[in-house]
Formats: sequence, C-alpha cells, structure tokens
Amino acid sequence: MTGTPDWRARKRDETHQRIYETGMRLFAERGYDRVSVGDIAREAKVSVPTFYAHYQNKEHIVMQMPSQDEIDGILAAQPTDVPLAERIRSGILAWIAHYTPEERQQLLERWRIVVASPTLRNQAASFERATAGLISDALKADAQPGSSPVAMDVVVTASLSAYTQIILRWAEADGRLSLEQVAEDVLGALREL
Repeated sequence: MTGTPDWRARKRDETHQRIYETGMRLFAERGYDRVSVGDIAREAKVSVPTFYAHYQNKEHIVMQMPSQDEIDGILAAQPTDVPLAERIRSGILAWIAHYTPEERQQLLERWRIVVASPTLRNQAASFERATAGLISDALKADAQPGSSPVAMDVVVTASLSAYTQIILRWAEADGRLSLEQVAEDVLGALREL
C-alpha cells in the first residue's frame, strides 16, 4: 500500500527505539559508566550485533550527531551577507528553536546523563569536533574567494564549543533555565571576546 512503511522498516524503527529507551533507563538507574552494551542488548532483548546495527556504541544513544543534511538545511536558511560568526550564531539559535517540547525533554534527559558522567563529558569534545567538521565542510562549498580556511575553522570550532557549553549549562541547571536564555548568555559571552 502506498504511504505505509513496510513491516521491515517499522520493525527496525521499533527495535531502534526499544534499544534507545532501554539504554536511557539503564543509564538513569545505574549511571552511564556502569552499563555495558551487553546489558543494554540483554534488557532490550536483542543481540549485541543487533545493538551495533543500530548504534555505533553506547555513547551514540546519549550524544546524537546531526546529519549533514540537517546541518546543510540550517546553514542554508541563514543569511550569507553577515560575518561568519553571526551566521553560525544564527544557525545555533535556529537549531535550538527547531526542538519540539518532546525533543527538548529527551535532550535534557540525555544531557543529564552527560553531566553525571566524566567519561561522557570528555566524549562530548569528540562529538563537538565531528560536528564542527561537518559544518566546516558545508561552509567550504560557499566560501568567498580569498577567505581564510583557518579563520573559518577557528570560528566554527569556537561556536561549537559554545553550543556544547549551552547544552551542558542547561542540563546542569536541570532545565530550570530557558534553553534560549542559556544560549543568549553563552553566545553573548563568546561575542564579547
């Protein structure tokens, strides 16, 4: 039937969600560092290879990377006639604004786990660098002739570090502060440097 996802896609999505929910529950109950991939697979009633077919590792349950298409879409919607730092700042604010209330709640739950785990706090930097690489790649396509790739990389890296600080500070405050207000505070501090 047209418009109806086939049963394999539905089953895959259900398994993916079950693994996610199981991992999040176990991390909340035991702490991230005390949960193994085997624990998650067993509780989710899947094999370890099935876990790895859905998630690269347990970190990816908690820290999720945006896709290149998502990054390209956010950047394409930002004005190109402003300084690069302003374009990325606008992109960060647009990214934050795109979260639905349910997605914000899930983001908060995931980053509460990051805040509580020294391992994940350190791993956040590698996710930050990987995302910065995706953004830099997207920006290279429309870079102005003569623009400095070093300057672009510095601006992107600093901006992504600010984004990580936004989410961490928001989670540390347990979501009591508005995500937008935390973003304005952090991005304002970056702008003053």
